[in-house]
Amino acid sequence: MKERMILWIIIFNCVIIFSEIFFGLISNSFALIADALHNAGDVIAIVITYIALKLGTKQSTFKYTFGFVKSEMMAAFVNTLFLSLTMFYMIYEAINRFFNPEVIEPIYMIVVGTIAVIANGISAYILHKLGVETHEHSHEDGHHHHHDEDANIRSAYLHMLSDALISVGVVIAGIFIYYFKVYYIDSILTIVFSIYILKHSYPLLKKSFLSLMDANTVDISQDELDGIIKSNEAVVEYHDLHISKPSSKHNFISFHIVLNDDMLSLKDIEEITNSIKHTLEHNGFNHIIIQVDSSRYIRNHISCIIH
Repeated sequence: MKERMILWIIIFNCVIIFSEIFFGLISNSFALIADALHNAGDVIAIVITYIALKLGTKQSTFKYTFGFVKSEMMAAFVNTLFLSLTMFYMIYEAINRFFNPEVIEPIYMIVVGTIAVIANGISAYILHKLGVETHEHSHEDGHHHHHDEDANIRSAYLHMLSDALISVGVVIAGIFIYYFKVYYIDSILTIVFSIYILKHSYPLLKKSFLSLMDANTVDISQDELDGIIKSNEAVVEYHDLHISKPSSKHNFISFHIVLNDDMLSLKDIEEITNSIKHTLEHNGFNHIIIQVDSSRYIRNHISCIIH
């Protein structure tokens, strides 16, 4: 369903791009052509989003043992980085146009810009709805709703939102040019909207970059994790800890626990590890690996030292 809707958004926006280029050439409107080029870049970003969604449905293989779980964050990073670079370019061009305004025909700007606002607005709304999934969890104290936001679709949504805002700027600029012959207004609005998009894109760019770097961005403190892992007195320490968030829906954790030298049966060890896993699952982890060591492997640190 997501893939089909995004495919229609791609087709729909391609029509808008060709329309803006055509009428931009007729009216000598650089703003319309620039908006069309910006839309073209965003369509490429949505194509990347579409490919990432298709890859995300593939099963893991012997070669790709994690499947394509990182395709979401990879697409989000590429899309958001491209969007940020595009916004900087738009600011650069807007500054040039501010000092070197061109005479243009505003009617085409208003009409085509309005159509682009509607098209991009609908696309952004659909992507926003597709990017948030609601899950209901049952706990002992009742039901809780949890929202998972797909970073990949979120990046595509930001692209469409930026298109809609810049198209609004084109329309407003066209109105001011039509009535007041104020040609520099589109440059000012382009700069304002570009800065707005950059501000809202940075958190997603940072989130996707940290995910690709396997940084720990899971909402849990070290003290909380200590309390969970060392809740059983048989656990002396834990080490070789790895926590990562490869996608918006996955939280990975792996570590070694050192048990005391008292003779513990396999059943006792399983009860200890299962208890830890159960608590970690309630704290949002859905891929948990625990290795059990004896006291000879005590290291007095929790990080994994790679030689």
